[in-house]
Amino acid sequence: MQPPTSTDSRKSTYVPLRIQLEQLRNAAQYAQHTKPFRHSERLREQIKTWSESMTPKQKARRFTTEEIERLAGLLGKHSGRAAHHHIAQALRTLGFQPCRDWTVAGRNRRFWKFSGELR
Repeated sequence: MQPPTSTDSRKSTYVPLRIQLEQLRNAAQYAQHTKPFRHSERLREQIKTWSESMTPKQKARRFTTEEIERLAGLLGKHSGRAAHHHIAQALRTLGFQPCRDWTVAGRNRRFWKFSGELR
């Protein structure tokens, strides 16, 4: 078989691999119909649902991070325990304020107290 020439039909449809990859990348970006759900948004929604179900007396109470994790049913990114800094970030955005118990009995623990309206 002879090598292809410039008049060969395959030669006229040749597209460099770099351009093919760029076209695939552009097509993939336009094909995304849903926004990926971030883990922090999922935590925030779970905490918001839990805090909306609380009574006013419960909202006046302070909670530890471990209590919130257990009561709101929070799971980590890979089904383990949720990272406390992610929980803290979600709590701050929902109107919870951190406070510490500096007494000997409180052992300098961090607590979260709800203040304000749910956002």
